[in-house]
Amino acid sequence: MSFTYPQAESVLLQSIRSGRMPHALLFTGTPAAGTHRLALRLARELNGAVAESVEALRHTMCRVLRPSSKTRRILIEDVRGIEPFLALKAEPGQTKLVVILEADRMMEEAANAFLKTLEEPPPQTLIILVTEQPSRLLVTILSRCVRLNLRESGAQLHLSEVQQLFLPAVAAALRNVGGPNSDVAALALRADFVSLLAERKEVISDHLNAALKAEAKEIAAGTDIKDWEARQKDATAALIETEYLAEREQMLELLSLCFGQAVLVASHAPDVQPVTPEVAQLAAALPVEDLLRRMRVLEALRADLNFNVFDQLALDARLVDIIGTTPL
Repeated sequence: MSFTYPQAESVLLQSIRSGRMPHALLFTGTPAAGTHRLALRLARELNGAVAESVEALRHTMCRVLRPSSKTRRILIEDVRGIEPFLALKAEPGQTKLVVILEADRMMEEAANAFLKTLEEPPPQTLIILVTEQPSRLLVTILSRCVRLNLRESGAQLHLSEVQQLFLPAVAAALRNVGGPNSDVAALALRADFVSLLAERKEVISDHLNAALKAEAKEIAAGTDIKDWEARQKDATAALIETEYLAEREQMLELLSLCFGQAVLVASHAPDVQPVTPEVAQLAAALPVEDLLRRMRVLEALRADLNFNVFDQLALDARLVDIIGTTPL
């Protein structure tokens, strides 16, 4: 799910004012999309801190961590350097705010040390990670943050072919989120997900294999190479798998989009055009915090699948938490 800056600002301010602010946020996107600007907006809202840039942010309740070594990495010494600040007691009515720029540049040792802070965050603390490369972050860090993907204003939303095919199944599931039939709806969504993916993999395979045969025919007509097609089969199989995984990610992104739009609608964010009417129904049925919890489970599902956790087990466990009534 991607947000414009005004939409993300509206959601976060609503969370602050309702007392439902998470302890860790992940802003993905470029500074032009508003990641730095959003961090500064929260610094002003929470602590009255004002600065022209995140790098220039100076306040007793704010700290900024960025790559500082010669290799432009965030080292374990940098992470440990903010621990005394986090141990302080926040001023009344304020929040200890830590902004980590280029968070993907944390070395593994630093990331593991930082993970302990995310697992047991001190009270009155907000940690904001900013990155253009979220895939480089540890899965365990991703799963402990509420993620907001920022896009530049004016960028149009377009559904891919597989997302358009998956949308009816998602809409049917959204009508039952958290309701008496939600567990059944979750299982139905899993079945539709698996079935559509199998169909798409067959389509992708047929298309790429046909292209391979056509190319082999052209090459064979002009050379003496007779086994070219056989030698390309492994590369074609890898390409089929790559396109299949890309479409799987697009399907999960559609589900994330729907929940994210529901959060925006429930938070009265501007310029929201729901991808399906069920999004507005979902926004009216569940509180924002519940929607955000379900989005965190969805991020965990994406992480499970990206790290080769057995697909069926991951889908069975996570989709019931995302759609069903099981406590999260």
